[in-house]
Amino acid sequence: MANPLIPPPLLSAPAEAAAFYRNAIPVSYAAFRADLLAARRALMRLNAPEIVLFDPDTYAFAVWLIACWLNGQTALLAADDLPATRAFLPQPWVGRSPHSALPDWSGCADGTLAEADAFSVPAPQFDRPGIVAFTSGSSGAPTRFFKAAALLLREGATLQEGFGSHLPSDTCFVGTVPHQHMFGLPFRLMWPLCAGFPIISEQFRYPEELGRLSADPHVLISSPATLKRLAQLDTFSSPATFIEVFSAGSPLHDSVAADCAIRLGEPRIIEIYGSTEAGNVMHRVAPNGAWREQPGVALALDEQGCLKLRSPLLPDDGWFQTQDTAVNDANGWRLTGRIDRVAKIEGRRVALDAIEAALLALPEIAEARTAPLSRERDEIVAAVVLSEAGREQLQALGKTRFDRWLRQRLSTSVEPLALPRRWRYLSALPYNAMGKLTAAAIVELFERHALPPFAVTSRSAREVVFAARLRDCIRAFDGHFPQLPILAGVIQVDWALRLAQRYFPVEGHFSDLRQLRFQRILRPDDEVTLTLRFLPEKNEVRFSYASAQGIHSQGNASFAHPAVASDTAS
Repeated sequence: MANPLIPPPLLSAPAEAAAFYRNAIPVSYAAFRADLLAARRALMRLNAPEIVLFDPDTYAFAVWLIACWLNGQTALLAADDLPATRAFLPQPWVGRSPHSALPDWSGCADGTLAEADAFSVPAPQFDRPGIVAFTSGSSGAPTRFFKAAALLLREGATLQEGFGSHLPSDTCFVGTVPHQHMFGLPFRLMWPLCAGFPIISEQFRYPEELGRLSADPHVLISSPATLKRLAQLDTFSSPATFIEVFSAGSPLHDSVAADCAIRLGEPRIIEIYGSTEAGNVMHRVAPNGAWREQPGVALALDEQGCLKLRSPLLPDDGWFQTQDTAVNDANGWRLTGRIDRVAKIEGRRVALDAIEAALLALPEIAEARTAPLSRERDEIVAAVVLSEAGREQLQALGKTRFDRWLRQRLSTSVEPLALPRRWRYLSALPYNAMGKLTAAAIVELFERHALPPFAVTSRSAREVVFAARLRDCIRAFDGHFPQLPILAGVIQVDWALRLAQRYFPVEGHFSDLRQLRFQRILRPDDEVTLTLRFLPEKNEVRFSYASAQGIHSQGNASFAHPAVASDTAS
């Protein structure tokens, strides 16, 4: 009897066939099977029913995950290995992280067993194979959710039935989304694993990187944010043939889908609606396609107009309730928003979706997101990306008058109570790795001491490189100086210290700055790179700000426990 925790190709695919590509080098099924057995033995030594799995390499992640399931263990999926995440997840960590109990499975291989024995020996230790994901919704607060391994593998099989029957056998799966999230996991990993398609192990974070693909058929798993960047590129070319492109996480605009179809050689672009708990629920072919239920899914509306559903990807036959509002007419389903995007301002209900729709109707606005903010008073705040016309108007009026002008334009369609009172004008909205915008991310833009929306461009255990457009951090220039705004040195140091403490396991508190040099001023129109290098042997972080003009500032920050710092001072 077949083991339901083993994707069929792991048993049936020829030993020499390619299961993955790592840095363009094929990994055979024979190597995959051997690594699985070694990883199973390594995990058994932990004797832990739950482990935290974090590995940015999709192949290594897949080996650990399947080995974990075959041992009957549960894998808690970590989105990163930052100090706060490690504190939140105290279980043993597995995968490529400086803090892992098992960074790899070397030393546990056994070449004496035949391939057929790799999935039956040794016996499972535990009896709860699956994953734990952490959902945040719009609030940003993590909620633990268990999903059985059998349901994830079932989802992979159903994706092949619904979308993959016409794909050539050598189709490669490539993703711009991370494999440990609940869109990347089923679409970028489970589906090709269950169907036997080779998987490109690295995550392509930027659309330009797709130009490095080989001249083979590909399925692209992406997000609206990345597809929008692709549509905006001046030029794009890739030798790859794209057959299908899948997008999820936030709405994909039809204009973006149409532009990407042209750039990618007219693949079928499919937008997915689903959730961590329910898996994929509906899909539509973009642009202009209507939403259609996935096979076996039943949809209905509750008394508030919110979707509820039954699905073979749920653990039982009961109705699963969502917070997404929708209508159903002759053209199929249409998603209209979320019921939890209704805020209370001074006791009145305010629909955030309605405010954003009014903003997007203005030619000066390209993107907009609003959120409620409770400080001295309850109010609505808005983060927007301006069109070319909007940027020209902002330049002509200045921020204060432009804020007032926007409020006046909105006043014909938005009641006074709901008019945004604070504004941030950004080059891009702060989407997370899955292309989602949380209310917490918007509110953070309005915190008095908020970090700017830095993007991580590269990362290793000892170095992180960030990029930011200082125009997105315009509030940091307040008071320095009205006629010649510059970014104060104390702010540059503050940003570097806070990011260092967030991304590196520095011990103790900041204690000293050395070799601090300010070489060039930073102005609002600069695009900067901040590089942080961690020296664990000195408990020190070196930072430097640079742009196309060269180095702007740099220094070394030392950290020490309070007692050590006091002894040094005396």
